[in-house]
Amino acid sequence: MEENLVNNQTIIERYHELYKIEQAFKISKSDLQTRPIFHFKEEPIRLHILICFMALVISKHIELTTGDSIRKFTTECKKITDARMLNKISNKEIRIRTKYNDKIIKIIQALSLSH
Repeated sequence: MEENLVNNQTIIERYHELYKIEQAFKISKSDLQTRPIFHFKEEPIRLHILICFMALVISKHIELTTGDSIRKFTTECKKITDARMLNKISNKEIRIRTKYNDKIIKIIQALSLSH
């Protein structure tokens, strides 16, 4: 009878993989604020899972590209605000945006976004 022996390195590698999966679920629950939603039909269930998975993929891409956690990313992005004002005399709309700080500029460049 042949025994399957697993070395310590393999066990450690598998544990780290499990940790990554658990970390991904923790991120999706806390930072992305995804929660279970009770659907009763198959299509809404599949769509909900797809949306949660896509949010996780995008957040992981942002983390890997910028080197920041998704929490730090969202905190910085919340600092960007737009305002629209309507001049009632001329009936023209004026759009005002906050100035980007150095951190936001770095994020935009890292993600190759236009602004």
